Amino acid sequence: MPSSQNIDVLNRLLATLRCSLPEYLQGSRYWTHRGDERAEAIVRHLVEDQRSYMARLAELILSRHGQLEPSIFPMEFTDLNLLSLDYLLEELIEHQRANIEAIEACRDLLAADRQARELAEEVLGNARGHLENLESVIKAAV
Repeated sequence: MPSSQNIDVLNRLLATLRCSLPEYLQGSRYWTHRGDERAEAIVRHLVEDQRSYMARLAELILSRHGQLEPSIFPMEFTDLNLLSLDYLLEELIEHQRANIEAIEACRDLLAADRQARELAEEVLGNARGHLENLESVIKAAV
């Protein structure tokens, strides 16, 4: 795949992280109660990891003389403002699964680019781990 197409895929991967539901929730308010500390920590850690990967993806794109493409949050996220974290956990899991599918697609498109593919695989493994953490919170509450 030519380099410009790889940059497009890297930008798609970057947008997946930058416009994720956990990232959106960091800039909005949601309702919590005593006992949500573990769930809050999991979401916070997920966002920290995503931001770290966003920086690495941006660095890779720029090192290849690409441009960072703008991206915006899905409008549907505004419906989730001021909801409880208990409810949002299900939404976070659903969106994390969708993000994993998007990351897998990007990884597959980067198959011929070892450096980009390895970074995408790292992002994918991290996303899967965070999905497991989110699911464990739901299981613990049952």
